[in-house]
Amino acid sequence: MQPKVLVCCTVADVKEYCLEPYIQAIKKLTYENKDILLADNSKTEDYMNKINSMGIKCVKTEYKESIPERVIIGMNYLREYFLKNDYDYFLCLQQDVIAPENIIELLLESQKEITTAVVPHLLLQNGKEKEIALLGIDDKNNPGKITYIDYDSTKQYVKGLVKVDFCATTCLLISRKVLEKIKFRYEKRENSTNDLDVNWDDICFCQDAKKEGFQIYANLAAKCEHLFYGGFSVTLGDTRGIKKVIKS
Repeated sequence: MQPKVLVCCTVADVKEYCLEPYIQAIKKLTYENKDILLADNSKTEDYMNKINSMGIKCVKTEYKESIPERVIIGMNYLREYFLKNDYDYFLCLQQDVIAPENIIELLLESQKEITTAVVPHLLLQNGKEKEIALLGIDDKNNPGKITYIDYDSTKQYVKGLVKVDFCATTCLLISRKVLEKIKFRYEKRENSTNDLDVNWDDICFCQDAKKEGFQIYANLAAKCEHLFYGGFSVTLGDTRGIKKVIKS
């Protein structure tokens, strides 16, 4: 029997600009033994109601002024729902990521405990933009620093599974065995003066997974589109004017 997969993520009305293509994409997922559940952390119930009206199940989770805190509340709600039900894998597929229709099949084929897809992003480094995959390798010469994999270097792969030290939760498949041991969390950085100056849930999850002895893999054949935040109306494949820059 096919493993049972929960496709899920936290959502918020700040990303309403990409809701339509996202909903269309998750409705096209070809894997049969799955459920879809979204957790809305917006201030009101309007966004949740809109998503439910589009035929996708969405629940409302607690709103907090702190963005990292409300994201974690939503992620742990989804984790608890996953654990209380008979799911084998948790697929976090974030709202601005458009995955191929066979993404679940691609991520399951490796039979690993943690497998990520390849999601492109922009890194601002020394004033220059660089397109990276949201995959990182620990810098052995600079503890605590991450070296990101250049996105161009992943394009040559039709197949390929590589070990990584860090991945985002943008399109991440996690087994029950892992989530039985690990809760989602974030942590404030030392001397932080900004509510957003934190190690987000993805960094903390990867740290905790490695502490528990789990290895993280990236399937380089599983490539997604990323509709970078910007509040604009977008067309798939066209990211002009809607780039989100991550400062390193």
